[in-house]
Amino acid sequence: MIAVIADDITGAAEIAGVCLRWGIPVSFALDASPIHGAEVMVIATDTRSMSEVQAIHETDRIAAELLAMGITWIFKKSDSAMRGHVAAELKVLAQKMHKSKILLVPANPYTGRSISHGEYYVKGNPLSETSFKDDPTFPAFSSNVKDLLRESEMPVAYGMFSGEEDLNIGFNIPDSQNMQDLYDWASLMDDSVLPAGSAAFFEMCLKRNFPDWMRGQEPDPLSFVGNSLMIAGSSHQNSKDFVHKAVEKGVHLSEMPLGLMQEAFSDQALEAWVDDVADGLLDGDRVIMAYGSKQVKFDNYPAVLKKRTAMAVAKVIQEIPVRELLLEGGATTCAVIEELALGALIPMQELSPGVVRLKVEGKDMVLTIKPGSYAWPEAVYRYFELQKPVV
Repeated sequence: MIAVIADDITGAAEIAGVCLRWGIPVSFALDASPIHGAEVMVIATDTRSMSEVQAIHETDRIAAELLAMGITWIFKKSDSAMRGHVAAELKVLAQKMHKSKILLVPANPYTGRSISHGEYYVKGNPLSETSFKDDPTFPAFSSNVKDLLRESEMPVAYGMFSGEEDLNIGFNIPDSQNMQDLYDWASLMDDSVLPAGSAAFFEMCLKRNFPDWMRGQEPDPLSFVGNSLMIAGSSHQNSKDFVHKAVEKGVHLSEMPLGLMQEAFSDQALEAWVDDVADGLLDGDRVIMAYGSKQVKFDNYPAVLKKRTAMAVAKVIQEIPVRELLLEGGATTCAVIEELALGALIPMQELSPGVVRLKVEGKDMVLTIKPGSYAWPEAVYRYFELQKPVV
């Protein structure tokens, strides 16, 4: 068995989706919990939403548990746009595993994310000129991968690498523009290297190091049925565009009340939001909850708003059972799952790279989750009776 530690739950689901695509038995949990028969154990942490000190402690704890189980091949799934405590978590994991070299490949050709001459691009645009510059917690202040890593202690090698040269001690972030590049970098791994980065790079690590596992299989059909509640938890333009189209089609949009966007909590505002969402589910069968466009500024407001959203979702579902729960953004997804105390989640289907459906064990509920910056796939557009734009 090998393990993947992800810094948020949508990244973990993206890894599980890779395994589903290739017919590799996979387990999915919020902690190090091996399941009999699984080849890959995916651990969904929420370290991206923690302080750096907390993230280091959590990564160290999980690594110790994995090593105690005898698992020595570990991949660190980090954000493909290099948000989060990337360097800090990788350093503690490398130290724990006695690895002197870190191979960090955040590029993801599936989503148009590439690195050229040390500069990060999203569909040809410099990262710092995309919606990532507006991220409330880790804004893209630069497109240079060394800048984005925010590392001042260990050496950082980046730019053009040769497939015939050894990796450097410390961090290695090679230029990557296609899947062949990612496969070439996976070929450089040896016992001194800790692999990390995107789900696309993990896929190439599997192809290079565990080719016998990659059988491929037809996914089990898992249709969208019943009512649905979508939590639009991302500020990315993809999310805004989907919500706009859904509202034009008549889908009920319920935005967080102003009373919940203040630092002081309001029970009255929470109940008003819950009532509006519940009424929408009774009147129709599809509702979207969103933050809206109001400006919010107080200490730790992203985490506070996500917690309040999760509280509202839990109260709604207490009143009206929801079969389809669609969640975007790792921190929002984690907050909702924790508030609902859902227990075991079983990866069932990959709709597209990064968009995965998970069955809630013991409940008639299916989660469809994705990273906030990814677009919803054709299947979700069809479910909401929308026409997906051609990009």
